[in-house]
Amino acid sequence: MLTPQDARAWPREWLASIDTMGILDPHAQAEEIIYDGCDHECAVPNLGFEAHPDDPERLVSVHRCLHGCGVVFLEPRDFEQWRFSLVGLARSVASAIDASGVIVEDVPGRVVLVGTANVGGQASEVFLGFGLARPDAAIIAATAERLIASERPVVLSVGVKPGDIWSVGTRPQTAVLAEHAALEAGCLRLDLAQIFPTQGVVEVKPGGWITVTEAAELMHENLPFLSITKWKARVSKAAGAGRFRTNGKRGTARRIDIHSFNTWRLEQRDIDLAREDTSPIASAVRTALRRENDRKTAQ
Repeated sequence: MLTPQDARAWPREWLASIDTMGILDPHAQAEEIIYDGCDHECAVPNLGFEAHPDDPERLVSVHRCLHGCGVVFLEPRDFEQWRFSLVGLARSVASAIDASGVIVEDVPGRVVLVGTANVGGQASEVFLGFGLARPDAAIIAATAERLIASERPVVLSVGVKPGDIWSVGTRPQTAVLAEHAALEAGCLRLDLAQIFPTQGVVEVKPGGWITVTEAAELMHENLPFLSITKWKARVSKAAGAGRFRTNGKRGTARRIDIHSFNTWRLEQRDIDLAREDTSPIASAVRTALRRENDRKTAQ
């Protein structure tokens, strides 16, 4: 919400331009404002408007300051306020990047599909995100169905860099819109080629992503009856099937998200340990593993 006090800090031509672009939607007048034109910043209720005593064509609300400022005339514009429209901003972004397709709210007020555009030489779906650093951002990301289903998503976060909120689907490329967009002659200017100059590489954070070999070694620790080589093959197959999140690459360039992998890893351990096997050796190994896991859990 852009309050009347916020609006008074903006040049009127900026407000008019953004209003015309649809980024701000006029909202009902404020019931009360803090009037910063008064030395005491009085709280002024909206009591309605009447004709000015010296100018019948001018509507005013009369405020009588109890702190010595006297009579203050306020106009309807002093109580104006606006709501931010993420869809309206998405329309401006779509025009600026020449996106194709239909603008769709994925999560109302938080995630909007802007359309498809060329990003780093590839056709990618561009999304606009709002409030992606809030405490509920991970939940919002997990419920954004179109974002989750996108093969090459790009997320432009309106004002702040998103946190580490991507728990499902393909990890998108991200950028902060406010750091790259400009308002010129009533239009939004945005160049995706400058933001993503080459084919994007998924950000890999230290400690958060592991190689296929490292994943196989972790599996081998839990279930040593398969060699690391065989675990590498099983991990690679599972990665290709989308059983856990990766950076989308193959071979030695593939990286695996440790958190989603650990979920799959525990599932595989339970499956393998629960599988019946008449081999005395396998049975002994499984019994030993159960005891070792129980010991680690007890610690």
